[in-house]
Amino acid sequence: MKAVMIVNPSAGKEKAVSYKEHLERELSKKYDEVEVLETQQEGDATKFAIDCAATTDLVVAMGGDGTLSEVIMGIAPLEKRPTLAFMPLGTVNEFARALDMPLVPEEVIDEILTYKPRNIDLGYIEDQYFTNSVTIGTIPRAMHEVPSEAKTMFGPFAFVMKGVQTLAKNENYHFDITYDGKHWQGEAAIVMIGLTSYIAGLEHFFPNATPDDGLMHVMIIPELGFSELVKLAPDLWKGKIMESEHVEMLTCKTLTVSAKEPLVTNVNGDEGPKLPVEITVKPQFLPVLAPH
Repeated sequence: MKAVMIVNPSAGKEKAVSYKEHLERELSKKYDEVEVLETQQEGDATKFAIDCAATTDLVVAMGGDGTLSEVIMGIAPLEKRPTLAFMPLGTVNEFARALDMPLVPEEVIDEILTYKPRNIDLGYIEDQYFTNSVTIGTIPRAMHEVPSEAKTMFGPFAFVMKGVQTLAKNENYHFDITYDGKHWQGEAAIVMIGLTSYIAGLEHFFPNATPDDGLMHVMIIPELGFSELVKLAPDLWKGKIMESEHVEMLTCKTLTVSAKEPLVTNVNGDEGPKLPVEITVKPQFLPVLAPH
C-alpha cells in the first residue's frame, strides 16, 4: 500500500517540516511506500493530488484549510478517489473540528493509524468543491478584510470581531433563493450555507449539521440594528442561534442564489464566484480518515 503526504512547508508557522518526518515514520508502520511532496506555489497541491491518485491508497493534506481545499479539488472529480487524511496546521481548521479531530498536530500523528474511513459530503458550486461553507453578504467582505496578522494572533476570534463590526453597519441585500423546488425572496444581511456545524471556527451556526447527513443547512440573517445584534450575539455564542427570532433556517440538497446587488461569495474562507450561483451537495462522496 502507498501513502502520499502533500505538505505546505509554510503552514503551522513553518513547523510543517518538523511534523513531516514524524508523520512519515508513523505512516511507514502501515504503508509499504510513503512519498512526501512539498508545495511551492498555489495550485501545486491540486496537481500533486491528481498525479498520484491512481496509484495511491491514502493522500494526506498537511497544512491549513486552503491546502486541504486544493487537495480535494484534485481528487474529488476523479472516478478513483483515494482516502483522504488531514493534518491541521491552519488558523481555523474547520474541517478538523467538524470531524472531532485533535487540533494538536502531535496528537493527530500519534492517533492517525487508529482512524477509520468516513464518507463525508462535499458541496459543489460553479465547478468548485467545498467541505464546509459558502457565505454571501456582509460576512464574506469581513473575512476578506481580516489581516493575516490578526488571524495569527487571534485565530477564529478575529473573524468574529470583524463580522460583528460589519453587521453593525446595517447593510442589506435583495436575495432570491430557490431550494429543492421551493422559493424564498426578501432582504437580508447574510446568507450562510453550511455542510457542518462550523463557520469561522465557531460550532454554533448549525448545531444539528453533521459532515455526512446529505444536507445543506442554510441560515438567512436579516438586517440587524444594534439592539437586535446585541440580542443575537448570546444565542450564537451559546449554540442557540436556530432558536433566535431574527434568523430563518432551511435545509436542502440543491440551492440557487441570486441578488439585485453584485455580490461575491466566500467559499471555505476564500473568495468564490459571483452571484448568481447554483450549489448542490454530493452525499457521502469522499472517504476521509477520522476518529471513530
